[in-house]
Amino acid sequence: MEWVEKLAAAVDWQPRDLDIEWERVESRLGTPLPSDFKRFCEVFGRGHFSDYLTVYSSSGGATAEVVESLEGDWRTIEQHPGVAGNYEPYGLYRPGGTGILSWGVTATACDLAWLVGDGVAPDDRPVLARGDASGWKRHELTMSEFAYRILLDESFDFGVAGLVEPCYLPLPECA
Repeated sequence: MEWVEKLAAAVDWQPRDLDIEWERVESRLGTPLPSDFKRFCEVFGRGHFSDYLTVYSSSGGATAEVVESLEGDWRTIEQHPGVAGNYEPYGLYRPGGTGILSWGVTATACDLAWLVGDGVAPDDRPVLARGDASGWKRHELTMSEFAYRILLDESFDFGVAGLVEPCYLPLPECA
C-alpha cells in the first residue's frame, strides 16, 4: 500500500479521483511535481487534516494551491525583500531553477516544502520542514509519508499524534 492510500485509510477517507490537468499546473511551476503529491491531490482534493495540516492541493482542473503559494511567495519577496531570508540557505524556487517549493503548512506555522533542483528527480526530492526559528530540517520522505507521520507517529518531531484525532476535512467547495 502506498503512503497516500495509508493516509486515506488512517482518516477513513474515500478517494475522490479528481481530474487535474497536471501538464498545465507543472507548466506554470516550471517543474514536474512528485507522483506521490499528484496522487494525493487526486485522492483528497483541497482541505485540511485535523484542523492542523494543510497541503497545497487542487480541487481539479488546471488550478493548484502549490502554484498559487509559490506566486504569492514571490510577490511577498518583491514587496518585502527581507522575507527572502526565510528561504535560506536554499532560496525560493524559481521556475527552471533550484530552491524551496512549499507544499503545505501546519496550524503552528511549520512550513513544509520540497527542495527542487540539482538534478534530483521529482519523486526523489527531500521534504524540508521548518518550525519557528529552527531552520530547515531535511527529511528523505515523500509528502504523504511526512503527512502520515505528522498525524500518526508519536515519535515524529513535527507530529501531533496522540494530540488530535486524525481526520480529513474537505473544503466546502470540494465536498
